[in-house]
Amino acid sequence: MKPEYSSPRYISLTTAALVAVLAVTISAMQESPAAARFERVAGVSAAGAEGFFRLLRGHVGRSERDAACALVAYPLQHPDGAVANAAECEARYDTIFTVAVRRAIGKQLFDELFVNERGIMIGLGEVWIAGRCATPPCGQADLRIVSLNSAAASQPPPKGKVLLACRAVGQLLHVSADGAGGAALSLWRSGRLSDAPTLTLPTATDMLHDDLCGARTWTFADGSTSYTVSTLSCDAHLSPPPMGAVGELVVKRAGMDDVQVWCDQ
Repeated sequence: MKPEYSSPRYISLTTAALVAVLAVTISAMQESPAAARFERVAGVSAAGAEGFFRLLRGHVGRSERDAACALVAYPLQHPDGAVANAAECEARYDTIFTVAVRRAIGKQLFDELFVNERGIMIGLGEVWIAGRCATPPCGQADLRIVSLNSAAASQPPPKGKVLLACRAVGQLLHVSADGAGGAALSLWRSGRLSDAPTLTLPTATDMLHDDLCGARTWTFADGSTSYTVSTLSCDAHLSPPPMGAVGELVVKRAGMDDVQVWCDQ
């Protein structure tokens, strides 16, 4: 079903309504993930993780089958049957590195990788990477692909997986999976992840998903105020958003004009 987007009027970012509703503090840009996040949680060095991620994206993007298959840990358990070695991976490449898997790798940003004790997740679980070393943190040479799953997007993403991370007039917003198919909203008015979130809303009151293009909309309630966060709609090309925009934030408050602003990276 196609999301139904409300259409409040755009207003100037300098108006009193925006200041009253959002209480914006223009601040520093979002920090990159700290090295400790990889080392403490997954036992992987941040430098090694980034190097492996760039290597994987390059090989898959250039359809270098032998090089991509060399990054896999064997035997690889796969929904279509176990893969014994690199030669078998190359022979079955299109059924292992499917379009869904390749798309997930291509769209993934390093700073938005999800990390837990299982390893590093790309997309919604289409790819998992883990270390094969005796003494963590593992470096680039010790990392391998340990899971490939084209159907991962049809399953609830793990709790804490960031579904949308963007910045609206200086504020940082994260919409994250709750592990049960729902979502939570965290908002940093300082714009810095190192600070505690200014606002945390653990449950979305409404969610819409467009299967055609994957567009999503989440609505969260905070008393009489609602926050609706959307990725770009399927027809966004008909009225192109500003460069860098990845979504929209709409804030509604009783007795005040709706505030609608772009959310960018």
